[in-house]
Amino acid sequence: MKKNALCLLLSLLLAGCGHIPFHLPFMGDDEKTPEPAEVQQPERKPTYGVSPQAQAYLSEAMEYWTDSGECTDPEKAAALLDKAVAADPLDPAPYLMRSLALSDLGYLNEAFDDATKAIRLSPTAAAYATRGLICLKQRHPEGARRDFAYAEKINPKEPLIYVYRSAGAFLDGRNGDACDDLKRACELGHCRPWNTATENKLCR
Repeated sequence: MKKNALCLLLSLLLAGCGHIPFHLPFMGDDEKTPEPAEVQQPERKPTYGVSPQAQAYLSEAMEYWTDSGECTDPEKAAALLDKAVAADPLDPAPYLMRSLALSDLGYLNEAFDDATKAIRLSPTAAAYATRGLICLKQRHPEGARRDFAYAEKINPKEPLIYVYRSAGAFLDGRNGDACDDLKRACELGHCRPWNTATENKLCR
C-alpha cells in the first residue's frame, strides 16, 4: 500500500507540467549565465514591456494546466508556448513553462535547455527549482541539488523548491527529509503534495 502511495506521490511531484501560477519577471542579459554569487541577489520586477501577443499565447497554454498542477495536453501547450517564445524571445515565462511541457513529453534535453534560457533571462528561485526538477527527471541528482541550493539562496520562501526537492529525497529513500520539505511547502502555501503524503501515511 505504501509503495503504491509513494508511486502516486512521485508521479504528482514529478509531473512535467508543474504548478507555475505566475509570470516570471525579466532580469538581466540573455547572453549571460548567472554564477552562484549572482543568484544571491534579490529578485527584481520586469524592466521591459512584455509582449501582449506572447501573453495571450501564454494564457491560452495555461488553460491546459489543472488546479493541481497537471498538464492535460503538454503537446498542445508546448505548441502554444512555441508561439509565445517567437512573439517575445526575451520573456522567460514561456521558456520555463515549455520546459515543463517538453519534460512531460520526454524531451528532457530540450526541457533542460529551455529552463536554462529562462534562468539566463531571469534567475529566480522558481526558475532554478524547475531546472532542478528537470535534472531529477534526467537522473542527475547532483545538478538537481545544486539548482535547489541556488533557488533557496535566492528566495527561501518559494514553495516549488521544497515540493520538487522532496521528489529527489523520496527517490533516495530519505522519506524524513522529503516530508520535511513537503511540510515546509505547505507552510508556504502549496499544500496539495503534503496532503497527498499524509493521506497515504507517507508523512505524518
